Amino acid sequence: MLVRILLIALLYYPLSIGLTFYQKWLLKNYKLPLTVVCGHYIIKWGAAIFIRFLLELCGPPRIRLSWKEQVRWLAPIGVCASLDIGLSNWALEYVTVSLYTMAKSSGILFIVAFSLLLRLEKWRISLGMETALIAAGLFLFTWRSSQLDLTGLMLVELAAACTGIRWSVSQLVMQKDDSHAIRNPLDMVAHVQPWMLIPIIPLILIFESPTYAEIDPLTYQGEFAPLTVISLVFIGGIIAFSMELAEYLLLVNTSGVTLNIFGIIKEIFTLLLAHFAHGDQMSEVNLVGLMMCLCGVGLHGMNRHRNAIKFEKGRFSALTAQPSSAHHRVAASKNSSRLAESRELAHGSSGDDLRGLLLEDDVL
Repeated sequence: MLVRILLIALLYYPLSIGLTFYQKWLLKNYKLPLTVVCGHYIIKWGAAIFIRFLLELCGPPRIRLSWKEQVRWLAPIGVCASLDIGLSNWALEYVTVSLYTMAKSSGILFIVAFSLLLRLEKWRISLGMETALIAAGLFLFTWRSSQLDLTGLMLVELAAACTGIRWSVSQLVMQKDDSHAIRNPLDMVAHVQPWMLIPIIPLILIFESPTYAEIDPLTYQGEFAPLTVISLVFIGGIIAFSMELAEYLLLVNTSGVTLNIFGIIKEIFTLLLAHFAHGDQMSEVNLVGLMMCLCGVGLHGMNRHRNAIKFEKGRFSALTAQPSSAHHRVAASKNSSRLAESRELAHGSSGDDLRGLLLEDDVL
C-alpha cells in the first residue's frame, strides 16, 4: 500500500510542478487567466467523458449519480474547485511562484478545520502541533517579503479556503460506504467538471470581458494565432487532467490532510526550482519558515506511520483469536474492542477509516 501511494505521489509531483511553471510562463504572454482555466475545464470534461465511453464499450456501465445527489455532494466540490483553480491562476499575475506556493500551503489550515467539522478527522494534540508548525512557517516565509503583493496574497488565501472545502467534501464522497460513493478518479472528474464551469463563467464576464474589447482572445503575443492559443490551452488542459486524476488517487487512498501534506512537499521542490530558474528571492527568515514547514510535514508522517502500525497490530490480535468457551468469548470481545480502538486511532490519523486500503479494484 505504501509503495502504491509513493508511486502515485511520484506521478503527481512532476505534473503539479510542471503545470505551475507552465501556467506562469503562459500567463506572461496571454493575459486571460480565467479564460485559460475555463478551457482546461472543458478539456478535462471532454477527456473524462471520452475515456469513460471507451471503457463502457469494453466493460460494464460506469457509475452515474442522480441530479439530487449531484447537487447535494458534487456541486459544492465543483464550485469550490473552480474558485480554487481560477483564483490561483489569477494570483499568479501578481505574485512570484515562491510566494504563491508557500501561501497556498495555508490550505492545510482550512482542510483541518473542515475535516474536524465534517468528522473526517479526530482532534489530537499531534494534529494541532503539525498544523501550528506549518502555519507558523508560512507566516515567517511571507514576513517582510519584498515580493509581497497584497492583492495576489488575498487571492491565494481565498483559493486556499476553497481548497479546504473542496478536498474535505471530496474525501467524504469518495470514501463513504454507500452506493453513491464515487471511488474511481475518472468518474469523479467526469461528474465534477460541469459544476466547475458554473462559477468560472460569471467571473470571466465580470473581470475579463473588458479585456475582450481590447484584445482578441485568439491573439498571442500581438498576433492573431488561433491554433497557437488553442494548442497551448490544450496542453495545459491535458496536464491538469492527468494531475487531477493523480490527486483523486491520492485522496481515495489517504485523506484530505495527507493529500495537502504531499502538496507541501511538492511545493518545496517548486520553491527550489523557482529560486534557481527565476531568481526568486529567499531571505534567512524565509528559510526558517521553510524548515518549520518541513518539521510539520515530518511530524505528520511519523504520527500517521505510528498509528497505522498500531492499527495493524490490533487487527492481527483480533483475527488470530479463536474463542471456544465463555472465557474465550470474553477475550474475543476484548479483542474486538481493541480492534475498534485501533480503527478509531487510525481514523484519527488518516481521516478515512482506512477504507482506501480496500479499494484495489475500483481505482485506476
